[in-house]
This record gives sequence, C-alpha cells and structure tokens, in this order.
Amino acid sequence: MMIPDSMHISRPMILTALLLLPAAATWSESWKAGIATISITPEVPVPLVGYGGRDKPFEAVDIDIYAKALALEDARGNRGVIVTTDLVGVQAIFFDEACRRITEETGLTRGQILLNASHNHTGPLLSLNPDPEGNLAYAAFRDKEAEENVVAYTRQLQDKTVQVVKDALAALSPATLAWGADRVEFVMNRRAEPEEDGTIRMRPNPNGQTDKRVPVLRVSAPDGAVRAVMMGCACHNTGLTADHNIITGDYAGYAQEYLEEKLPGASVLFMSGCGADANPEPRTDVPGVRKLGRDLGDAVLRALAAELRPIDGPLTCTFEMIDLPNMQLDQEGLAPYAARRTTESLMAKHMIAVLEQGKTLPTHYRAPLAVWGLGDDLTLVGLPSEVVADYALQLYAARPESPLWVAAYCNDFFGYIPNARIVREGGHEFIGVTTYLWGKDLTTRVGFFSEDVERVLLDATLRLVDSVE
Repeated sequence: MMIPDSMHISRPMILTALLLLPAAATWSESWKAGIATISITPEVPVPLVGYGGRDKPFEAVDIDIYAKALALEDARGNRGVIVTTDLVGVQAIFFDEACRRITEETGLTRGQILLNASHNHTGPLLSLNPDPEGNLAYAAFRDKEAEENVVAYTRQLQDKTVQVVKDALAALSPATLAWGADRVEFVMNRRAEPEEDGTIRMRPNPNGQTDKRVPVLRVSAPDGAVRAVMMGCACHNTGLTADHNIITGDYAGYAQEYLEEKLPGASVLFMSGCGADANPEPRTDVPGVRKLGRDLGDAVLRALAAELRPIDGPLTCTFEMIDLPNMQLDQEGLAPYAARRTTESLMAKHMIAVLEQGKTLPTHYRAPLAVWGLGDDLTLVGLPSEVVADYALQLYAARPESPLWVAAYCNDFFGYIPNARIVREGGHEFIGVTTYLWGKDLTTRVGFFSEDVERVLLDATLRLVDSVE
C-alpha cells in the first residue's frame, strides 16, 4: 500500500472509537502474536555512539531505551520474530551470537529472526573489544572502567536480546493483523548540491530524494483492542546533535512514548527505513525533538484511523547472504579520496595503511538480506545497514502493485550502502564499509562500494520479493 506524496489524509474525528472497532468478519483469525519489551538502558557509565568528540560517559537519561519483540505465528505454525532496538546499529559481530542462542533455545532459524535498529545517536557504544588502541570507536575516550563497562553492557545486551525473543514467543495468543501508511514532512535530504570543486556537504536539500512514508502495522486482540503497533520512518534518528550527551531514543523513542500514552495497553515498536541520506528538520533540543516524535505519532494515528488492509497468512521468511561488491583500488587509486575534505578521507587513509602493511582489501562485503511475506497482503523488506532513500523508491516503483514495507538497518550494521549515483558523486554516504571502527581484529573489513552495488542489492531484493508473493 503506497501513499503518493500528493495525497492529503485528513485527521480522524473520533480516533478512539475507530481504534476499538471490532475486527471485520473477513479478517483471518488464524494469526497468533506475542509482544515483549525489555529495558536496555545502561546502568553503569558508558560512552554514547554516533557522533565524534564525546570524551566521557553519558550524563543523564532523558527516557529509557528498549528492545522490543513482536512474535508472529500463522495457522500452519510458521513463526517469525521481529526485534526492534533503540540503538545506532545491530552489528553482526555482536548479534550473531545472540541469534545462535535463540536458535538453540527456541528452534527459530536465523531467517526467522529480524533485527532492526532505530539508529539513534544517543545510545550506548557497543563493543566486545576493551582495547581502546585497537578500537577507533573509543577515539576520544580513555577511561578503563567505562571501557570494561562497554564490554559488559554488550554481553548483557546479547542476553536481553535472547530473553525478549523468548518472552514474545511465550506470549503468543490469537490476534488479527492489518496495515496501512501515512507520511511525515520533517524528513529532509541532507546531501547539498555539489560545490564548485565537486564536494558534497551534509546540509539540508529540499530537492533531494526522500521516502516520507510512515508504514504502520496494527496487531489487535480478537475483540478489536489494539495490542501492538509497529511503525516505520525513513530518516536518520538524529533530531539531537552531538551537544546532547544523554540517553534517549531520539524522535523515534519519543514517538513510541507518545503513542503508548495515546493507546493504553498497546506496545509500540519502531523500524527504521532507508534514511541514510536524510535528517529530520529541524534538528533541535529535547522539546523540539519531542515535537518531531509527536508529528510521527500523529501520522501513525491517522493511519490507524483510516481503512487498514487486513493481513491473512501464511508467513514466509526468506533470508540470504549476498556479496556487495567493493571498488578495487590500489594506493594510487585511493589517493584522491584521501585528499578530500569530507569523511571519505578518513576511510581512504585507513585503506592505504592496510595496503602499506602488506594486507589486502576485501573485494566485497557479505551482507544479510531478509524478505518476509505475510500472505499477499504485506511484504516486509529488511535491508542491511544504512541504505539511501533511492533503494526504497526504486523498489516501490519496480513493484507498484506490491504491498511493500521497506526497512533498513536490519540484521547487520557495517556502514553506508550508496546507490550508483552517490558512488560517482562521493560525500558522506559514499563511505561504505566501516566495520573496522569496532576493533583491531577487523582491520581489513573496510571498503568503498562500487557502482554495481545498486544492481546487486536491487536484483537480489526483487528476486526475494517475487519469491514470497
């Protein structure tokens, strides 16, 4: 279900009455759903991640951050669990172990577990490597106790991920599902027009590509009461800038809090979309970002009050590892990137250092791709890491009749996935694989994606979309 940019959707007059209407007789009552929530707010001092320059642990908690799980089971017993987190990213090097344990303890396969991060830059640093000399994520941070706290927190996060999935599965009970969409206006492309020397700066660009859709999934009890709502937004979750050294879920966290107040008894989950090249506007202080959260929440309420599309089964979960191709560059080829005045310079200099050590750069990055089919009524695409808006727009255009929900930041967080145009232009979203930031054992896990990355990712995604429809 696609909402054109030109469509105007009116506000509901009697929201509560509409939300509590009984499920339509044609809806399938064969679904079961279970919802669980667990706090992942650090209880000890740890640094935050997402912005450079922070040199001390977080100073306060504005609102708690969470991992939330939505378990689904169709009439045939097929199961899947979506886990959403108020984190900058769900790096595979941390969460593969949690998924292995989930498989052992629940019987779910890796393809039946979909992890998503909200990409807030006001959440804790994750690392299993306490050595700051080998971990550039600690670049400005030198506190031995807090470094050890980061490793302990990351291990606790693995435990909590396992637990929230088990809790959601244990809570499975009859449910009906429906979905729809609305839109928000605060999503702004952040790649300014090229300067005279070709440099692309990170500044608001109202003419740039964005995906302003707000997809919404409603999970209801058989009597029509709303049990859970899952919403999406394709925009960096960065209403707050680096000046705010506090724990919060940013606009996505405030939207969840707002909606849970409006929908008593319902749990609200957030799935981040293809917003790698978008920021919210304005970027502001806590009261301002709370307003962004309300704006997103109001879009969700409008969608819920409109006519939703009922979802029948079956549930089909596909999962595939794909090889995303890197540019093949030697030291000479990397030199122009190292000389740039933008973020590419840091990455290029690191790659040159790798080559100077006699090591080789990878030809590709092996990334997870997930596509879930909920009957013919909803196809949920889970793209990995930070994906620019063009991918979602191309997928919607390629399958205009398909009921697509395109999410990103799923199952692994390794850097940006640019399209071919951005590869040619450069700029921050070109920087590609940055996994090396998270530890010295990952020194060679770095690279600039080639223009072919667009074709490879789109072809693989469309193939999986067609396989579940």
